[in-house]
Parts: sequence; structure tokens; C-alpha cells
Amino acid sequence: MQQQVFPVLGDEKELPLYVIGIGVEYRQFPINRPSGYEFPQFLITRRGAGKIVINGTEHELTKDSVCFIPAGCPHSYQAVSEPWVLNWVSFSGYESASLLEKWGLNHFAVHGGADRMQRIIGKAYYTIKSDKLYGNHYASVHLYDLLIEYRKLADNRQSELSSVNTAALADVLQYIEDNYFQQIKLSTLSDIAGITEQHLCRLFKRNFRMRPMEYLAKVRIQHAKEMLVFSDKSISEIAETVGFPDSSYFSAVFKKYEHIPPVEYRSKL
Repeated sequence: MQQQVFPVLGDEKELPLYVIGIGVEYRQFPINRPSGYEFPQFLITRRGAGKIVINGTEHELTKDSVCFIPAGCPHSYQAVSEPWVLNWVSFSGYESASLLEKWGLNHFAVHGGADRMQRIIGKAYYTIKSDKLYGNHYASVHLYDLLIEYRKLADNRQSELSSVNTAALADVLQYIEDNYFQQIKLSTLSDIAGITEQHLCRLFKRNFRMRPMEYLAKVRIQHAKEMLVFSDKSISEIAETVGFPDSSYFSAVFKKYEHIPPVEYRSKL
């Protein structure tokens, strides 16, 4: 049974993300949009197969593949193996365009392995159907989950070395967590990862929007915050314990990230 819904929108338009239309187990008919569609959309093939034409090029849409079509992108699609059954969603929100651009996802693409995205769309659909008043508000959370999952799929396919990069990054993160209190150099981290310092910095920038040594500083600050709350150690003792060379430098870094000095942070608790 075909199921789709286009929610009546009220204050949902003030949300960072909200559903425009959504469907599950939807048997897709041919679509031709020479001027594109007003909103970005995901099409996930559940059964059968389809094809989409973008800029004169055909792309096959097979089982468990996800197709992302940006807003305003001219396209047409149709089934090539009946029945072509989709889970799909179109969305908007004041953060939708900026998130897609920030994550480098604001372009047409097709990726495989979208079974989890398929389930997320199902959750969002039934959330909207089961709660007429607040369903689309709750579905906003599912949209964030959907975009994060899509980002993971896209990241895994943007580099042939993605699995190697992931393993290298995991080794470095574990080393930092186990040794944050020691004096750690960037060269040490790159040696652990087995890649150059420049490559390691690119990995951190892509995944965390920061360089490795900034990540290390933030880990130290997080541990320092725990000590400020749960211990009676002095500021200088905490600074030394988490790996800062002196309390003045520790206080400066703490204020940079927490916007208040450590003494004031402790006094507010």
C-alpha cells in the first residue's frame, strides 16, 4: 500500500529542518522536472530499480541506493524494473542549505548501502502520521539523523583510502585519550597514524573542523573541567595533571574555549 504525506505547515517553518513531503513503500511513477524541484530530496530504492537523468547523463538507482537531488536541479526519473518502490523525503528549514554546503553535500549524488537511511525515513513518516500536532517537530530530529547518515555514506565514498583513514584517525584519537597528560607532538601523532603531518591535519579538519593539536587541547580542557568539579586540586595542579606546562597558559586556553577562567568556572558550580 502506497503511503505518503505532505504535512500542513505552521510554526514548523521556524525549525532548522522540517519535512515538506515524505513517503514509504511508494510505487514511483515517471517524473520530469526540467526546472527542478523547489526543495532538496532523497530517493531510496527499496525494490525494483529506476534511472534518473541529470544533465543528459543517466544514473541507475538500484536496491538500497540513495539518490540526493538538490533544490532547483533539473531532472527526470522513471522505473526500469517494476515495481520501483521508494522511501523518499523532501525537506527544508533555515539550516538545510547551510548544512549541506558546510558538509560538501549540496550536489547530486548516488550512493549504495542506504538501508539505515531507509529506516530513518520510515521512523520520520510514522512520527508525522501518529502525531498530527507535533509530529513534524519530532521528525526534525530524524532529519538531522538522516543528514548525518548521508554524510557518512558520502565521506566513505569520497576517498578510496577511507577505511585506512578511519583506522588511522581512530588510532590517533585513542592515543590522545590515553596520553593527553603527556607532552605530545604533532610528529608523534602522525607516526602513530602512519601518514604525514599534513595528511593528518586534513583528516582532522574534515572530521572535526580543527587541527590535531587543537583537538588535544580540547580533550585536556574536558578532563580539567571534570577535576574542577570533582576534585579539590588547585588550578596549577590541575594544569600539570592534564598536560599544560604552567597554570597561566592553562588559564588562557581554558578561557579561550569556555569563555571564563577556570577559577570562575569552579565558583559557578
